[in-house]
Amino acid sequence: MSTATMKTKDGPSGRTKLDRQVAQARAVLRELRDTLEDLEDRRELARAKKRNAGKTGTDWETVKKELGFSF
Repeated sequence: MSTATMKTKDGPSGRTKLDRQVAQARAVLRELRDTLEDLEDRRELARAKKRNAGKTGTDWETVKKELGFSF
């Protein structure tokens, strides 16, 4: 593809084909990054559950008191 073709503006917005491709690639990268962060969160949650297996939890009343909640 020639440089002239890549720089040719088309459509009412005047965006080039390359501009649209870059925008699409950025959107895909954002989605991949979000998915990776979600997977990392799930992995950490699974580790925490395994690490805390068999331990007694903290009751809700104690949590509210420690955090200063008043419901």
